[in-house]
Amino acid sequence: MTRDLELMSRTVADVQDSPWIERRTRNRFRLVLPVIFHWSDGTEHSAVGYCRNIGLGGIFIVTCNCPPVDIEIEIDVVVPAFDPEPKEILFRHTGRVIRTQACEDLLGFAVAGQFEDENAIQARVTDRAFGQQ
Repeated sequence: MTRDLELMSRTVADVQDSPWIERRTRNRFRLVLPVIFHWSDGTEHSAVGYCRNIGLGGIFIVTCNCPPVDIEIEIDVVVPAFDPEPKEILFRHTGRVIRTQACEDLLGFAVAGQFEDENAIQARVTDRAFGQQ
């Protein structure tokens, strides 16, 4: 949290002198939601965590089970429902792990990729509503 506040309080001159290079081409948003992620390195792996920030081009996940850098990954971002019915919605994000890092005494990893399109999300929601999953 302290580092985030320090980054937000920097001036334009500070940013120009900073060794950090911003490579994101799309905005990110602070949003904490549970995630389930899957990858394969010859063996199928699944783990859970939560997203710390999210955007159309990527996501940062906090977890104790980080996949290796440069591996393809599939992430389901779980948006809980207010009521028991309908069930939660899963937004699927696929991409590649671009780095792992310590984050406020926790381990996490960053993924560059994309979310599936609206039609695929709607089809999955419809399938779940009619018990086809």
